[in-house]
Amino acid sequence: MNDFDIMTCGDQKYFKFLKIFEKNVFNRYHFFPIIYDLGLTEAQKKSLQSEIRIIPISHSFYMKNSSNYIQATHKPSCILDYLSCHNKNILYVDADTLFTSKFHHNLFKDIDIAITPRHRKERKKEYYVNGFINSGVLFFRNTFEVKELLLFWEKKCCDPDTTDQKALSDIFSDQINLLEAKYIQKWNSLNILLLEAEMYNDVACKTGKLLHFKNAGRNEKAFKKYQFYAKIQSLFPNIFQSAISLNRKYKFFI
Repeated sequence: MNDFDIMTCGDQKYFKFLKIFEKNVFNRYHFFPIIYDLGLTEAQKKSLQSEIRIIPISHSFYMKNSSNYIQATHKPSCILDYLSCHNKNILYVDADTLFTSKFHHNLFKDIDIAITPRHRKERKKEYYVNGFINSGVLFFRNTFEVKELLLFWEKKCCDPDTTDQKALSDIFSDQINLLEAKYIQKWNSLNILLLEAEMYNDVACKTGKLLHFKNAGRNEKAFKKYQFYAKIQSLFPNIFQSAISLNRKYKFFI
């Protein structure tokens, strides 16, 4: 049994992802995610089966910084709200993702926070301008110390020229090697797990337990790929899971 809930965020433009996301989470975990409303219509909210939460967000979901990266600085506020209103831990996942299989129930044992360093596909100088992590997958334990870190992250996000993942990267980089995955590192008193991106935040969409269709909300080609994968995993979930698992093991398509 998992000791965490799953949450995501979205507005009316991301509704097309949210409908698929909640079904995908339910099929893999047998519960619905928590969805934070960043601008859904009333009709859209009524059509979702997940718990919908609303908190004040002071700026546009799509606001960009001077380097042309979407800031997405709503994330720490939404995660803090969840942890303040629930007793469980939380796994935050971007809505443009698909679970191909469940994360192991012991993955976050004795872990306070889990993050994913960038996938090898993203390890280029221009990507690092926006931080050393991809904030599309984040785990937070529901403790006072973790909430203090989230408040610090929220404060860093007030910088009008940062982004959510740049701010979080800057916080951790003074004590953590953000280029190394698969083991636990310390940040102050917190245990930080660096998850392997190829497994848990797979932007290549070939080997992961979670596939991340990055930019699918803004790129038509990426969105069509997402639609195709979503349809296949919905119709043939076990075959889809097996195909990804085999590719992870034997590297047929890398």
